[in-house]
Amino acid sequence: MKIELKKIPFTPKEFEAKCCNLVLKGVFYKENQNIAKIEANLSGEVEVECNRCATPFTKKVDEDLKLIVTDRIYNGFDNEYDVIEFTSQIIDFDDIITSEIESIKLDFENICDNCEAIDLEFN
Repeated sequence: MKIELKKIPFTPKEFEAKCCNLVLKGVFYKENQNIAKIEANLSGEVEVECNRCATPFTKKVDEDLKLIVTDRIYNGFDNEYDVIEFTSQIIDFDDIITSEIESIKLDFENICDNCEAIDLEFN
């Protein structure tokens, strides 16, 4: 799903985007002329590798996302929202999901059930 920044309303609008076994569902709205906010939940499953034994396994995903998207350099810092700066006037929700997938795959806590069981035996 893609939408132009200028077409995003100032009142929250519900959306649902699906990509790669994940669903991003929530609301988006414009904060000002160049900034939009997305408040959504990402859920589904992602194929990842265990960081200990490199065995692939399926990881369940259920995380809330709060994003600021802007076509300008974002000056400032926000503790509550992650910032995405883009170069076009188009917000691509599939790209947002794909980016989150890559972050999930890089998570150092990707440990398969077998390696977790070994940890429990040592404790």
